[in-house]
Amino acid sequence: MEVIHLKDIHKAYRDTGFVPVFEGLNLSVYEGEIIGITGPSGSGKTTLMNIVGLIDKPDSGFVYLLGEETSGWDEKRSASFRNSSIGFIFQYHYLIPELSALENVCIPLLIEKRQISESEREKCMSILEYVGLKDKVDNFPSELSGGERQRVAVARAIVNDPAIILADEPTGSLDKDNKLRIVELLRSIRDRYGTTILIATHDFSLLEFMDRVFRIENRRLVEVE
Repeated sequence: MEVIHLKDIHKAYRDTGFVPVFEGLNLSVYEGEIIGITGPSGSGKTTLMNIVGLIDKPDSGFVYLLGEETSGWDEKRSASFRNSSIGFIFQYHYLIPELSALENVCIPLLIEKRQISESEREKCMSILEYVGLKDKVDNFPSELSGGERQRVAVARAIVNDPAIILADEPTGSLDKDNKLRIVELLRSIRDRYGTTILIATHDFSLLEFMDRVFRIENRRLVEVE
């Protein structure tokens, strides 16, 4: 099943003149694939992730997610799809410092309701256990290591059972050992849940873990053989 399909995407920024980012970019990603996106800083990796994540819109072209063409969606429809079907992982964990690890993981479940059920709370607990943080559920972010904070961020990204995970430089702030733990965790999530994962990274040591790798070149995507 084709999970992500970008067709003839054009995008430019106009804040300080006309700065083209993409010109006729295309991409097809299938269920259960882990895809790497590379390119130098400023090449458009984050812009691409934001377009797939419905945070940004292309100037022209089509974005298909789970078989649905999204150009006609308003912000409410896009936000609902993001919360139910897309998990986001960033270079910085963006945990709320005043909340425990467990409370941070529960946040996506609270977006459309005022409180969560006991079964949902138990689900958050089990996901923290799955990412190896069973004994850290009550710890605040300041009490966790960098690798542990990023694993909380991964747990938060998968709590709604998303079909798609978008990871933008997810290991950029981690040491070698924690980089490996995060990548192995993402592969485990793919194998367990069939999740499709798109990873933007400039770290070439991670590319061996990808099913396919694309490089942003001349404002388009070129598959790396």
